[in-house]
Amino acid sequence: RIALLDIKSSFSGDQGSIDPYSIFMSWNNSSDCCSWDRVRCSSTTKQVISLDISNAHRPWNSNYTLNISLFLPFKEMRALILFGNRINGCIPITDCFGSLAGLRKLEYLDLFDNYFNDKDLSSLGTLDSLKGLSLGSNNMGSEPFIKASGALLKLSKLKYLDLSYNHLNESIVPYLIKLSSLKTLILRSNSFHGELPLNELSSLRRLEILDLSFNMFTGDIPSMIKEWNSLTEISVSNNELSSTSFIGLCALKKLQSLDLSHNKFKGDLPLCIRNLSYLNFFDISNNQLESNFLTTFLENLTKLEYVLASNNDFHGIFSIGSVVNHTKIKMLDLSSNNHLEIHIETPCSGPLFELERLFLSNCIINQDNGAIPNFISTQNRLQYIDLSSNGLKRNIPVSLFENKTNLKYLVLQNNSLSGALILPSNLTMSLSYIDLSHNQLTGELPINIGLVLPNLTHLNLSHNMFQGVIPISFNHLRQLEDLDLSNNNFSGQIPASYRDMQYLFILNLSMNKFRGNLLPNNSNLIDLGVFLIFGNQLNGEISESLCKSSYLYWLDISENQFSGVLPSCIRNLSELSVLNARGNNLVGHFPIELCNLSGLKALDLSRNHFFGRLPSFFNLSSLEYLNLNDNNFVGFIPNSLSSSPLRSLNVANNHFSGNFPSWIGKSLKNLMILSLRGNNFVGLISNQICNLRHIHILDLSCNNLSGNIPSCLQNMGHDSDWQYDSTSEGWSSNIFDMHIGFLHNYNYPLIFELRRFKGIIEFANKKEVYDYKGNIMNHFFGLDLSSNQFVGKIPWEMGNIIKLHVLNLSNNLLVGSIPETLSRLTEIESLDISHNMLTGSIPTELKELHFLEVFSVAYNNLSGPTLGRISQFSTFDESSYEGNPYLCGPPLVKNCFAITKILPSPPSPQSEVGDEEAMEHLIFFASFALAYIISFWGWMALLYFNKRWQNSFFLATDIYIKEAIDMVGKLLSK
Repeated sequence: RIALLDIKSSFSGDQGSIDPYSIFMSWNNSSDCCSWDRVRCSSTTKQVISLDISNAHRPWNSNYTLNISLFLPFKEMRALILFGNRINGCIPITDCFGSLAGLRKLEYLDLFDNYFNDKDLSSLGTLDSLKGLSLGSNNMGSEPFIKASGALLKLSKLKYLDLSYNHLNESIVPYLIKLSSLKTLILRSNSFHGELPLNELSSLRRLEILDLSFNMFTGDIPSMIKEWNSLTEISVSNNELSSTSFIGLCALKKLQSLDLSHNKFKGDLPLCIRNLSYLNFFDISNNQLESNFLTTFLENLTKLEYVLASNNDFHGIFSIGSVVNHTKIKMLDLSSNNHLEIHIETPCSGPLFELERLFLSNCIINQDNGAIPNFISTQNRLQYIDLSSNGLKRNIPVSLFENKTNLKYLVLQNNSLSGALILPSNLTMSLSYIDLSHNQLTGELPINIGLVLPNLTHLNLSHNMFQGVIPISFNHLRQLEDLDLSNNNFSGQIPASYRDMQYLFILNLSMNKFRGNLLPNNSNLIDLGVFLIFGNQLNGEISESLCKSSYLYWLDISENQFSGVLPSCIRNLSELSVLNARGNNLVGHFPIELCNLSGLKALDLSRNHFFGRLPSFFNLSSLEYLNLNDNNFVGFIPNSLSSSPLRSLNVANNHFSGNFPSWIGKSLKNLMILSLRGNNFVGLISNQICNLRHIHILDLSCNNLSGNIPSCLQNMGHDSDWQYDSTSEGWSSNIFDMHIGFLHNYNYPLIFELRRFKGIIEFANKKEVYDYKGNIMNHFFGLDLSSNQFVGKIPWEMGNIIKLHVLNLSNNLLVGSIPETLSRLTEIESLDISHNMLTGSIPTELKELHFLEVFSVAYNNLSGPTLGRISQFSTFDESSYEGNPYLCGPPLVKNCFAITKILPSPPSPQSEVGDEEAMEHLIFFASFALAYIISFWGWMALLYFNKRWQNSFFLATDIYIKEAIDMVGKLLSK
């Protein structure tokens, strides 16, 4: 007792002061120490023979140095478990485990999940009585292991060795094969590459269990494995194996467990596997096997208990009746084989076998009427049933619940089941997990649901057509952890029975018709982590009882009619990561209580009536999504937001003012969405905006911005391979519209998964404002600079934003011609450059934009022909071109031939330059002609009045003419 209390003091502090999980609560002076938790004594000597001190050191974020001398008093100890204590060294330092050499009967030592190094492990060689050793998850690489391998070779009795969850690779294999006494070797989750080292490891002739799963092995399964007759269990799951030959495996006659799951095996499943007559566990799920899943395959495997063949491409017909002789079969999983037809026959009498788990989702169940097979109702030993996504119709028979005293897990989601849900009366079932979501079930919930199913921990009835109020018997569902009633027609107030569900972690009542207050004032949902109640008719102020849920992580109260202010106690929700209050009637200044929630990642207060200035100081160091759209905020956007890792910032439709916030481009370089639409921002756009290389949506419309459009906007989306949901926590596929799905796992069948929040953004496209949300955000690109005062030309570089879907430059003061480079925007769907002062013709190259649904160049000064009725442009009417008096051609009524004859050439910069040149030429030639006329007539007047000059001129003319005639005569005579 004294030695045990010393151990307690060492691990949890004096008097167990650091023991939050009460591991050592039973360890005290007043009781028999052999009755303490985690202590096992010999029934004869009363000496301690087994001691479990796993996960005992607190806090977990600190390391621990182990005092080995604490265990020396326990001379009869056979098993010592130190799992998960973050031990990073020993006292004494030089001979860590050598001090335990006096424990001559110690056979099993578990050091899993610690930080022992090669020097510590080198002292293990003194424990020559060891038969089992776990060194998993010690952050150990190959080199430290090789250094310590000499000590392991001294453990001549070692039969069990666990090296899983380390960083070992194939270089340690030559050292492993020297451990000739091994019967179990676990190398799971390491860094092995290349081909399976089965030929080398086959020298371990006594080896019975081999686990090589979760590595990076490739290639085939070696044929030499068939000579390894000692193997009874082998797992190579979760690798990259692509073998098409299993001949080596077929020769392992003693094999009892074979796990080939999560690889890339292809082709046919070899018939020779049916020769493994001792096979008990067989897992080939998640491969690419595509042959017939032969009924004859299972005929000889009469010892099979677990068959897992899901997520392949098996086809043909499989009859459940073919395993009628398999009296030991407990689990059959053929789910997600979309081409496999399952024939389920009705047995003549009673259960056929010991079937406990049946998973047939996403198959083809052969039922003429589409109903749930009667066979399922007769198997009273069934504990897990999954028939989801099979197109089942009609109602759920009450016989499915009757006599199912063992049934724990029932999944019928994503079918077409209809009618009311009817439960047997006067029966209490052990069911803990039900998922009937995504069907067409109607009517009210059974009034006795809480009495029949008091053990429920997970209930999902979402996406049906249930109606009415929640039954009072819900107050008996006190074990509930996850409840999803979303997307139905439930009405009435949220029942007070929820206040007693102290284990409830996820509550989804969204998209119903609930009314009244949010929660009763006396509710006590202390473990609530996710609360979704959006899309109802709830009203009134938000009760402070919500703040009792101190672990609340995700809160969505959007699209209701809540009024008043957010409760000030919200500052105490230190775990809050997502808050959505969108679309209510909330008022007041920005809730200052939110500014210190350092874990907040997404905040949506849009479409409310908040007003005033934003706080100058934000301490939201985790904030990635901020939506304040459609409120009455004024003033500046505080640059303290620059310390947040924002990826989406939407402050549209408020009354913010001042110069364009240039710090956004400088500090928020990870932004993918920026919307400043509908505010009063002025001034120039800083070139720093071009630092937003991840941007998908940039909306600066409806402000008073001016100056030229920066040509560097061509960088928009340059690094767009970054996904919108790539954050560590992720964002859901709707505004906080989490689809709640349930997954099963064979070790932990009740796993709940929340899909990720991606947020929502309003953006004008195709002349309408749409809400964009979900995965489309990874592929959508939009740029809206409309309704500002931008001047100058449209930058030709705009044509380099080749992923752009929407470009809106309308209602500005842009001049010049339309750049031909816009024809490079091959994915664009909406192009609006109307209401500017553009001139010239419409580039014919724009005819190559085949995905356009909206096109407008209206109200400019364009001239020449339209783009006609070719391809996508045949869908546009006159409104796309109106307000340009010199445009002609269809769909306009003006004929281009007639307009060129009647109308003068329209003014343009080129024609104005031509007019100036013509005027210069006219002046030049007119002055030349005038000078010629004056000279000619002045000379004539002189000859007329001066007779002497007249006679001399005529005499000279006669002489010149005579000489000219003589010269011409001589030339002609020659």
